[in-house]
Amino acid sequence: MIQVLRESGKRTAGWLLGHSMPRYRYRHCVFILAHMRCGSTALSNILCSRADVSGYGEAHVRHGGPSSPGQLALNQMRRGGWNPRAGCLFDKILHSRHDRDAPPEFFEARAIFVVRRPGDAIHSIVRLFAGLDRGEYATQAEAGAYYVERLAALESLWHKFPARRRIGLTHEALVREPDRALAAISARLGFLPPLENRYVSLAASRRGGGGDPLVSGRHTRIDPALSGPARDDAPLDLPAGLADAARERYRRLAALFEDDRALA
Repeated sequence: MIQVLRESGKRTAGWLLGHSMPRYRYRHCVFILAHMRCGSTALSNILCSRADVSGYGEAHVRHGGPSSPGQLALNQMRRGGWNPRAGCLFDKILHSRHDRDAPPEFFEARAIFVVRRPGDAIHSIVRLFAGLDRGEYATQAEAGAYYVERLAALESLWHKFPARRRIGLTHEALVREPDRALAAISARLGFLPPLENRYVSLAASRRGGGGDPLVSGRHTRIDPALSGPARDDAPLDLPAGLADAARERYRRLAALFEDDRALA
């Protein structure tokens, strides 16, 4: 009962804030829609280091109605990631429970989709949670099931955004040619001045599930040298059906992103 009342209070406060301040509406939001361990924290840091963007990382706000941008602003106020002068609200969404019931207004936002090759992503998820000792995603099978579900959700969301309000890129493109990736994002989504490959890692992004808690704070830019030499995707120890589904989901989204760039 207490949790229900708390959530109801958040929705009411978000509704009041959104209706009293028009800038807290979806059309003034920018989202990273992605999955865990795809480079989203570094890209979040670049966006949230701008004076025109308010946010810090993954807010874990459920985007289920028009009051959600107001709830997002309130979350940022509580977490120390709010910029009252910014005209744009930011959130990073990595779990389908937060965008499964997105209202039509959600697709008025600007969206950056990011995906990583399945082997690399799934191994990284397992390593992260082993280090956090939280008992989640302890096996490749658990991480693989999450990966397949999330990429299926991302593909569905991709088709609901107008082409001018979305862009997609792979982790490999982001880390190997960050300047080119940031220029493409800026051109498609209208960031003026364009995004620059530099950032300050906010403390709020490194705690409470806001972003990468292990290495994000050590860096101030995406350094292509840190990605290492090009190599094949890491092998997977998954049931054949799940491994095939993971590879196919990644292939479909990467192809959608490439086709979208070709048509731009």
